[in-house]
Amino acid sequence: MEKTIIGVFCYKRAAKLKASMEALLKNPECADLDIIFFADGYKGEKDKQGVLETRAYIDQLTGFKSVQKHFRDRNYSTGPNFHTGLTYLSQNYDRFVIVEDDLVVTPNYVKFLLDGLDFYKNEKSVFCVTGFAFPLKLGNYPYDSIIANRFCSYGWASWADRVKNVVWDKKGLQKIVDTSPNFKSRLNKEGMDLYRMVKKEINGTISTWDIQMQVHVSEHQYKVVYPIISKGTNIGFDAESTNTFGIDYLQTPQDAGTKREFKFCPADVIEPSLQKQLKKPYGLPALASRKIINELIKFSSKFKKTS
Repeated sequence: MEKTIIGVFCYKRAAKLKASMEALLKNPECADLDIIFFADGYKGEKDKQGVLETRAYIDQLTGFKSVQKHFRDRNYSTGPNFHTGLTYLSQNYDRFVIVEDDLVVTPNYVKFLLDGLDFYKNEKSVFCVTGFAFPLKLGNYPYDSIIANRFCSYGWASWADRVKNVVWDKKGLQKIVDTSPNFKSRLNKEGMDLYRMVKKEINGTISTWDIQMQVHVSEHQYKVVYPIISKGTNIGFDAESTNTFGIDYLQTPQDAGTKREFKFCPADVIEPSLQKQLKKPYGLPALASRKIINELIKFSSKFKKTS
């Protein structure tokens, strides 16, 4: 019997975590699944109350088979909290469903991911199954899943044997950058933001974890399974958030949540037009447009503070 668990990563946003868990518990599978929280410690006194409120909410949470807690005794920051948590999951479970505290999912999110893990289990070319997708024009496409090559962090599930060898540390990432043939062009093929993110992670400008996953996907030529319609929405674009700011480009149509049976496409079914649509928000025109709008938002915010 495979050991499966839901892993949740959170920090100080108790109200968002509550919204996330209330939506997750509408998935009937949760009653039979264990859940584990990786809750980061507070960075300073200004974050202490939010962290304590978040932990108090977790302490009273019910509805899952069991609730496990990894309450950090200090502030790990986003990247280390994730990679130590994912390492723990890979060492102790066969497969896992991942949720962040700013993800609100549909009632068939867990079913889609678990069924996807079952369907692609023996397809070693598949790295993970995600529950998120941008708006898609499907035409006559007959399946409920799409094969792509970009890791998506907005709600996903994977197997321990795919995740356990991800390179997390800066020295290891730098070695890949320096020695892997055509690294930059291969990475940027899936989004013009990716190589820049790797460099920022290496030089310490950001503390993240998803770019390491994308490097792993790129280096091993893994595939990522997407749904044809999103089963989760991000509610994290606001002042509370650590790594999201500005225009919320992740808003997308949501599955009604009633569908319980899915027709997964074989791993070798590639639909270039759908892949192109999934990558469009990470092309130069879209990235440039968001950058301009975000700069205007920053300017407006500073102007309001000084006026």
